[in-house]
Amino acid sequence: MQNKEKHKLGRNVISLGMVSLFTDLSSQMVYPLIPSFLSAMGVPPSYLGVIEGVAESTASLLRTVFGRLSDKLKKRKIFILFGYGLSAISRPFFYIASSWFTVLTIRFADRVGKAARTPARDALISASIHPSIKGKAFGFHRAMDRIGAILGPLLAMLILNLLSDSITELKALRITFLISVIPAFIALFFIRFAQEVRSETTIQSSIHKSGILSTPFILFLIANAFFTLGNSSNAFLILKAQEVGITTAFVPALWIVYNTVCTISSPILGSLSDKIGRKPIIGFSFIYYAFIYILFGFASKTWMMWVLFAAYGIFYGLSEGVFRAYIADIVEEENRATAYGLLNTIIGVFLLPASVLMGVVWTKFNSQIAFFMGAGFGIIGFLTYLVSLLTAHNIRKSE
Repeated sequence: MQNKEKHKLGRNVISLGMVSLFTDLSSQMVYPLIPSFLSAMGVPPSYLGVIEGVAESTASLLRTVFGRLSDKLKKRKIFILFGYGLSAISRPFFYIASSWFTVLTIRFADRVGKAARTPARDALISASIHPSIKGKAFGFHRAMDRIGAILGPLLAMLILNLLSDSITELKALRITFLISVIPAFIALFFIRFAQEVRSETTIQSSIHKSGILSTPFILFLIANAFFTLGNSSNAFLILKAQEVGITTAFVPALWIVYNTVCTISSPILGSLSDKIGRKPIIGFSFIYYAFIYILFGFASKTWMMWVLFAAYGIFYGLSEGVFRAYIADIVEEENRATAYGLLNTIIGVFLLPASVLMGVVWTKFNSQIAFFMGAGFGIIGFLTYLVSLLTAHNIRKSE
């Protein structure tokens, strides 16, 4: 790769960024409205937990399976196309859904699609760019994803407001879901510009040689497991905001603030990780998360929520894209989709007990204790990550 070309994001990163933007725009037109949709159909709230629990658990478990298949077959694009295609094809069925089981089936198909595409997509991005800009590339991709997350709810709100005076709420929701099909299929158009590639770099470090079976990688997974136990559903952040006086009408605006900061910080902090290294930023992200959660615990004024939601968006920039770039640093290319699948499986599996635990502690004690508990798990994740770094250092030293 010529020196003048190595700092360019390239065709794959940009096209896959556009795919994520339009896919997330489509999904965020639908996902926030599912509780209202079920309620309008007369489905009890308890069924929402069943639907989301089954859908998300399936996605978490299957990501490793699809990641391993992608590595074995040495194919990325077919899994990306299948995954995004399955999600797009499932979307129109919301228009005719008449029972909670139909909604479960649609959500199940959508999450299987996400499980199929994510490991292969991240592996393809990691192989498509020069090693010196991994953080920048993943930061850009996560920013594009977040732009979709901002535009989706705004577009859905616009459509619902335009339809609210002429038809019933249920019919308006169905039409909104049907319109969400358009950006989903636009996303599929951009997949055609992505190309299968093999990394031009060779693996030289001792960590790379052992890769997915290495102690540092396994400890990184364990660190994320502990951390995820404290990283419960973001719904609790909204619940905290309402507890201190943020009205329901301002919740979407609060979420837009969070996503906007995510969008801005992801490429900036991703590029910073290319310059100073991934390790200090990952270590700092655990500490930063714990600090933010402690502040959430102490927060008692509405203005604090606006500041903390913006600050929480910076955590996203510190973690999501940088973690993906770090996986590309320590795992050999032929096992990289499996590694991404394993990381996402670990996070998904531990997210459910994390939310349950958060809810139990919140109910039995109060929100402050619950957030302090989350901060504590963040510190445990940080300490485990430090052990992984020391282990990697000792392995290199012994060789």
